[in-house]
Amino acid sequence: MKSASNIPEILSFLRRLAINNDRAWFKTHKDQYDALRRPWEQDMERLIGLVADYDPQARGLAVKDSIYRIYRDIRFSHDKRPYKNYFSGVIGRGGRHTVQSCYYVHFGVEELMLCGGIWWPEKSILDQLRGLIDAEPEEFLAIINDPAITSRYQWMSRSLKTMPKGFSREHPMAQYLKMKEYLLVMNVDEDYFDCEDWVERVAGDLQPLKPLHDFLNYVFE
Repeated sequence: MKSASNIPEILSFLRRLAINNDRAWFKTHKDQYDALRRPWEQDMERLIGLVADYDPQARGLAVKDSIYRIYRDIRFSHDKRPYKNYFSGVIGRGGRHTVQSCYYVHFGVEELMLCGGIWWPEKSILDQLRGLIDAEPEEFLAIINDPAITSRYQWMSRSLKTMPKGFSREHPMAQYLKMKEYLLVMNVDEDYFDCEDWVERVAGDLQPLKPLHDFLNYVFE
């Protein structure tokens, strides 16, 4: 069932929250937050279902395991603002707790984006990913150079300044072997959601990332 986008209203609320990021203000506006959050969760549940139609990783994922809470964990942070200024969710095996390559959607004051890949991998996993790219460069390049990806996404990955140990400085895949994470991002603006069905649109724009997930997730098999 298609529904009108409430993303503009969500962003308007989040902008005000960013200015008034304290518990007293949020408590006063909690009813408005709940009224915005509920339909967004329903839309995210439908998005998971649409992604699951083409990617088995998303099958059986409950929306409660996909989306993040708005409350920040400030126990060990110098930033004591209690609330996030964005809504977000992970779609993939394990939801927001996954360590695998997956889809990520972010609806925030500072940026709106669709993402895919694996970020902040542990060193042992990163070593395996580099080994996989070194062993299968043609397959990796064919995936990331697909026009369905290059027309939408760009890399947003931290990189080493020098080659990782064990690889030559002249390695033809140096650009990718120096990466510390493999994350593709599609930045969008608020107008992106001004369509008949933003959920279906997002699902379609995430689909080209599936071959990348399949490739990177070889290391978990």
